[in-house]
Amino acid sequence: MSKIRETVITNCEKKFLIKCLSEWTRLDGRSFDEFRSLEIQFGKQWGSCYVSLGRTGVLAQTSCEVQQPKSSRPSEGILNVNIELNPMAAPHFEPGRQSELSVQLNRLLEKCIKDSKSIDLESLCIKTSEKVWALRVDLNVINHEGNILDCASIAMLASLAHFRRPDVTCNGEEFIIHSYQQRDPIPTVIHHYPVCITYAIFSGGEYILADPSLIEEGSADALLMIGLNGFKELCGLHLGGSTELMPSIILNIVSKASSRASQVIEEIKNAVKVDSEKRQKKLPVGFHVDIGHEKTSTSTDLGASLNLYNEKKKKKTKKQKSNKEKTKMPKFKSPQIENVGKGSAAYVPNEEVKNDVTWDTEDDDLIIIEKPRVEINLVDSDSEEDDVVILNNEENIKLEK
Repeated sequence: MSKIRETVITNCEKKFLIKCLSEWTRLDGRSFDEFRSLEIQFGKQWGSCYVSLGRTGVLAQTSCEVQQPKSSRPSEGILNVNIELNPMAAPHFEPGRQSELSVQLNRLLEKCIKDSKSIDLESLCIKTSEKVWALRVDLNVINHEGNILDCASIAMLASLAHFRRPDVTCNGEEFIIHSYQQRDPIPTVIHHYPVCITYAIFSGGEYILADPSLIEEGSADALLMIGLNGFKELCGLHLGGSTELMPSIILNIVSKASSRASQVIEEIKNAVKVDSEKRQKKLPVGFHVDIGHEKTSTSTDLGASLNLYNEKKKKKTKKQKSNKEKTKMPKFKSPQIENVGKGSAAYVPNEEVKNDVTWDTEDDDLIIIEKPRVEINLVDSDSEEDDVVILNNEENIKLEK
């Protein structure tokens, strides 16, 4: 099977992008410091998490198993990270084969999250030099629309924070792993949350774009990755590409990234807290529930908006009616036919009756037509021709043959 080549960004597209940047405009309408929308959803299992950053999506799943510790770290657990780029994300990705991009992303995630000691590996120890927990985080890129690193780091932290491992007891030489029904699962101990934030650099630092898209990544001179936690501590720094940056520019970028990191960490904690509360109340959780909840909430919001609109309309109508002049609403009797004489009859229209009913003539158009008394003269005739009836507004209307 032949390999599908990656789509190359042409020189015309690069020139057009740089022309837009010279006019301080991005192709997607964002400002230079604006990030795409972030959404975090959790699955039914512990540690299952889906994160979308704009149109870039990453699915993370954390699992655990009991292993023997490393000889150099006998009292510490093991944390492994594996990111997979499959053809679902982009057609040029090959399944089951590591590319340069996947290896680079793995190393950057390990440097930012694992090497910064954000996870308490000593809490994963069951028995020193014998048994420890080995955590494995599998990251699967669902859609590639630029800035995979930021989306993958958020998904990894959210998955680790959401994951619960089973409890273990030791009776002599035997280790008993209890199920979730027997004992409450144990959460992962996280000291701090290091988040990766990427910036695209153009024209030697003249234009710096936050959260670059796919076309911006391919056209940029360099990509600057900054790892920061909630305490504004630098956990990682990587510059990929060829460009020259002044130290003042790097410090300015780091100060902007610190505010973004605090916002992302707060969203991760809130999402985990909401999911934990749902599970404690034994409410349905999972990706399918989130999709159905979005639809229900949308319809509920629409219904609430309609109710509010109707209430405001009623109040406005009552207020207008109180300020307007009100007229008497006429009421009519049922029509009658009276005998006037031999061979003639009179049609008596509805007559106005005085009543206390009022009608707002300004709100609704009401036309009152006064109907005159109509008299119809009937003349006997043996002619086979049709009778001609002439109606007018006179008091007497005669019927002529």
